[in-house]
Amino acid sequence: MLTTGSCPRATAYPLAAVSPSVTIVFLVYNRGEELRTSLTQMLTQSDYDPDRVDIIVVDNASEDGSAEIVAKEFPQVRLIRREVNCGVSGWNDGFAEARGDYVLALDDDCYLPGHGLTRAVAAAQEHDADLVSFGVRALDDPDYRFNERYRTGLLTYWGCAVLMRRKVLEELGGYDPEIFVWANELEFMLRFFDHGFRHLHVPDVEAVHMKATGGHWLEYFGMRSYRINARHFAYVAAKLMRRRDAFGALVALLAIGLRDAIRHDPVAIKALPESVKGFVHGLRHRRPVRPEVSRAYRMNFHSYASPW
Repeated sequence: MLTTGSCPRATAYPLAAVSPSVTIVFLVYNRGEELRTSLTQMLTQSDYDPDRVDIIVVDNASEDGSAEIVAKEFPQVRLIRREVNCGVSGWNDGFAEARGDYVLALDDDCYLPGHGLTRAVAAAQEHDADLVSFGVRALDDPDYRFNERYRTGLLTYWGCAVLMRRKVLEELGGYDPEIFVWANELEFMLRFFDHGFRHLHVPDVEAVHMKATGGHWLEYFGMRSYRINARHFAYVAAKLMRRRDAFGALVALLAIGLRDAIRHDPVAIKALPESVKGFVHGLRHRRPVRPEVSRAYRMNFHSYASPW
């Protein structure tokens, strides 16, 4: 029995761990139906604490009513409407408004499985990673892995799904607006490593990508994307690599284009002038990274390494 004026002894209970906050940023352009699926998956199937998640959708001047779908069906989602389609740098509008400890950038046609965000954040914290990339599988063929068709290693990543600490975006400023689409991840990662950040690849977490698996690989040499990648790879080399490495990378790109034209499809020769154009454009935006970062990409990134 307690005597008058006495107080019960307090019992110490451990405080429950608070999950880091996450801002999910979608970029949409004329894929309203796919975005509806992706938003629904992230809002209803994710096992991450919903009170620690907010979502931003950046509409890149869509003409299919994507913005209207978000405004009408997902009122809890913050919508940013762009009047002009600026390509992948439209993500930067959402990055600038993100307030989470982490930012998950998703294509309009991509989402993480129910456990994906929880496991990604846990892995980032366990390994002190500043960026987490994932495996990427096709929706219509669960056995098809986009990240196995194009292997990035740790030097870049599949940009349809990536988790980053917000401080990374604050320091790097997001994607380069000079790159409309493709190879933006490569440019970002050179600056990322130049700042001393850490990249963790978690292949067991597989983003679901509603993207066609494509035809035979030989068709790629005649596609517009082959020429655009050649131009952007050269732009990144000229902009960010040390002079010797940059010119070595250009020689490699030209040699690869010539090799592909001889071995696979003569139309690949059209990539050569694109590489030169991209290189000249990059020289106008020179911001070389540290020598060790430049050299690592020159020696190890497949499109920059000596083809012979």
